[in-house]
Amino acid sequence: MKRLLMVLTLLLIAAVPSLAQSQADLITLNDATPSIDVAISLPPDATGAISLNLSNAAVTIKNENNTVVFYAADERIHSLDFNIAPNTGPHTLTVERLTGYSEAYVNVMSLPELAMYGSADLVSSNQISLNQEADLTLNMDHPGETVAINIPEGTTGVVTASFPGANAGTQLVDSRGLLIAQSGGGHVDGLNFMLDAGQYHFTIRSSNLTDQIVAGVRAVSTEEAGLQVLEAPAAVTETVSTSNNNCTGIVLYSSVNLRSGPGTGYSVLDYGYHGDAYPIGGQNPQNSWVVIGMADGSSAWVSRDTISIQGNCNELAVFDIPLREAQPAQIIISAPNNGNTAPVVSAASANTTSSYHDDDDDDHHEHERDEYERDEHEHDDDD
Repeated sequence: MKRLLMVLTLLLIAAVPSLAQSQADLITLNDATPSIDVAISLPPDATGAISLNLSNAAVTIKNENNTVVFYAADERIHSLDFNIAPNTGPHTLTVERLTGYSEAYVNVMSLPELAMYGSADLVSSNQISLNQEADLTLNMDHPGETVAINIPEGTTGVVTASFPGANAGTQLVDSRGLLIAQSGGGHVDGLNFMLDAGQYHFTIRSSNLTDQIVAGVRAVSTEEAGLQVLEAPAAVTETVSTSNNNCTGIVLYSSVNLRSGPGTGYSVLDYGYHGDAYPIGGQNPQNSWVVIGMADGSSAWVSRDTISIQGNCNELAVFDIPLREAQPAQIIISAPNNGNTAPVVSAASANTTSSYHDDDDDDHHEHERDEYERDEHEHDDDD
């Protein structure tokens, strides 16, 4: 597996709407590349924004002390912009797959400042719907507020929260109280979320305020904002019918790995046990792995070497999914040193090598034996 590293120095790229990027910019997160890291750097006294388009991805931001200052993980988030507060130091952004998804998609860009989409009417309550905005007055005596947000059924909306100078923590939850995103430590001072329809609550709580500030929370439709939900590429899927299937695989060993793709380089989804029987619905082009049907209706891949295939299996479908094998363990075995310590085993190059040579040790012991015999001979002569 590999992890991509990107470096973004903010304020150097012109402002572009979040979803204006092309499919060519899309990064696929899968077993080969399960996550990406983005190093974020700001000039002194400057602010800047990062824009992400997401599909089934989780986002974490850590500061230079490796403390989490922002986290979001929910399939209802389709895009996310966040504004980095001035003089909060460097940050690392990590994007990875949501739990339970074999693939996720993201593209990343930097913006000079947080975008404000569409237009919204100011309302006097802390309940807003599309094209409405609430202002929140925060001070030492009243440091926090919560806004209820309604995105009607059949729509998607963009929720914007702006709170510069608040040194605030925030939290976005749904109507059941399930956490969708949160920030802390005052490192983020503005957010945009593109969200599916639903009832949400956004809470902001400032700390160490000396002056009164006004924060704003607004919601607009994606159409009003001129945005679209990220369209992820169509994935190749394998469907195994459990009816009228005369090709069966029976597990030969005590336990075998059932994987997300053909090869040991794919993640393990479940396990099969000796004697378990599965319907087989296809194979890879190399005919070394087969896709099987699971009891819950899902599918998985298993090596042909670990099962006995029975029935009419001559016309299996062929799924053109790359064979991906995990790299073997890479070790070096070092000879003991003069202190007679144990050999050291450590990660090294792909070829297993050893610095232990029998010929050298034989010569060494033979030399010691010659010295011993000469000393004994001289001792006898002295006697």
